[in-house]
Amino acid sequence: MPTTSLPTTWFWSGGMRNSGAAVAQLYQRPLTAVRSGPLYNSFSYPTKIDAEAIALFIAVHTEPGARVLDPFGGSGSTGIAARLCDRPTERMHSLARELSLKPEWGPREAVLYELSPVGALLASVMCDPPDPDAFARAAGRLVEACEQDLGWIYEAEGPECDDGALRHAVWSEVLVTPCCGARISLWDAAVDLAPTAVRDSFACPWCHAPVLVKECDRAVETRVDPFTGEAVTQRARRLAQVYGRTGKRTWSRPPNSSDIALVDRIADAPPGIARTAPSDRINWGDLRRSGYHLGIERIHHLYTPRNLTAMAALWHGIEDAPRGLRDALRLLVLSYNAAHATQLTRVVAKQGERDLVVTGAQTGVLYLSGLPVEKNVLAGVRRKISTFAKAFAITAESSSAVRVVCGSSTKLDLPSGSVDYVFTDPPFGDYIPYSEVNQINEAWLGVFTDRAEEAIVSPAQGKDVAAYGELLSRVFAEVARVLRPTGLASVVFHSSSPAVWTELRNALASQGFITEGTSSLDRQQPTFKQAASGAHSNTMLLLRNGRGGPSSSANVQRTEEA
Repeated sequence: MPTTSLPTTWFWSGGMRNSGAAVAQLYQRPLTAVRSGPLYNSFSYPTKIDAEAIALFIAVHTEPGARVLDPFGGSGSTGIAARLCDRPTERMHSLARELSLKPEWGPREAVLYELSPVGALLASVMCDPPDPDAFARAAGRLVEACEQDLGWIYEAEGPECDDGALRHAVWSEVLVTPCCGARISLWDAAVDLAPTAVRDSFACPWCHAPVLVKECDRAVETRVDPFTGEAVTQRARRLAQVYGRTGKRTWSRPPNSSDIALVDRIADAPPGIARTAPSDRINWGDLRRSGYHLGIERIHHLYTPRNLTAMAALWHGIEDAPRGLRDALRLLVLSYNAAHATQLTRVVAKQGERDLVVTGAQTGVLYLSGLPVEKNVLAGVRRKISTFAKAFAITAESSSAVRVVCGSSTKLDLPSGSVDYVFTDPPFGDYIPYSEVNQINEAWLGVFTDRAEEAIVSPAQGKDVAAYGELLSRVFAEVARVLRPTGLASVVFHSSSPAVWTELRNALASQGFITEGTSSLDRQQPTFKQAASGAHSNTMLLLRNGRGGPSSSANVQRTEEA
């Protein structure tokens, strides 16, 4: 975090159920947030915060029945936390004991505003979950129906020509050597197995000269898009390695003629259901790269024809499910979509491993690697059913009420002074271009984020840091209006840019918020972007609504004297 004028400790008790000393205990040291468990793992979403940790903040700052607001609702963690306050987990009890706190658990009311349609869907479903058993049955029927109709698209022969099913396949870009123009796949040129490594150099297959991968051009090819009839020029990619399962035995091998014939069959004449998939033009912004995104102009270009077919079949099949379960089923399918069903999925080489490790898309970016992965979508969605069912079971019986509004928080539909506490996680400047990332999932919903209201630093959107600060000011003006005069707000924030911090500080100060102190939320297992920036924790700002309430210094004195 850059140098700021923010204080580092606080003791303020006005308007809170707990004593100032008790509340201060919550902020005295970093609170560890986890990135595991059903609630966290159900749906991958950028900068998601541990709901159990948020629940402790809500329970310490408010009494049962209080209204909590999150004007940047994101994945709905604050709403989930409000429901957890009525059904605290063992970990929440453990965190409270560790900090010597005695929260009064019980139902709260939460209101969440989220600009993104997919974020609002995620929050709505997770904060008003369906019956877990009914959901699991409906999800199982959905996948089974698709497997019966389209299971053949994932057929793959085992090494002994026995019947099997594809687990995943690795594709490879094609390199063109600078020495003599020879063509060789990146896989053949640079990938070693047992032990695994992706080398940065190789010998040219024609002239045997040493070649650096980074000095090679990438081969391109032009084809007619069967969905639009347009000619599309993209980087050439070839099937490189097939991973499958026969019974309980897993295997891997190079592609054979059957694999290639099946791929060509689906690509040349996609099953009719594939044509129901979205083909919207991608609204490229700050994440587009002219190299690996060459020819990736429409949503369906991010998929292999096989996975586009599977996604379309699942999406179409949801309409046959009971109406009350359809949103949950949409969320289930979308949870696998952008992260695992597209060509953004990748492999990584880890030291000591005998094979490449398959992972999902990098969170918060649209990176398309030289070795993209094609996963079995139907099998992957099936595996996620139990995770969602377990997540729904955790909060299903809660009596806390959560309202999710898909819209801008620059205008809140709430009475003035009606909110007791705010917990929020605003966008971090240019850290994540949410609307650009979320459009892959939003295309399936048929509705996209209103970028005019997106608080972001984005050259592509024509928004500089001042424009970002102006949008934050408009939001916090509304927050100050609806927050009761003695109310508090906890704001989680991170940025490596001093200018972004300045805009946040100015936005808060301009609306009368007074910073009472700071702490941090320690995020174990940091995201890719956090690891790259060296930021493994987020700063927690404790704010007081400056429109009312006693001063912090007076309360410090009374607390210490007591």
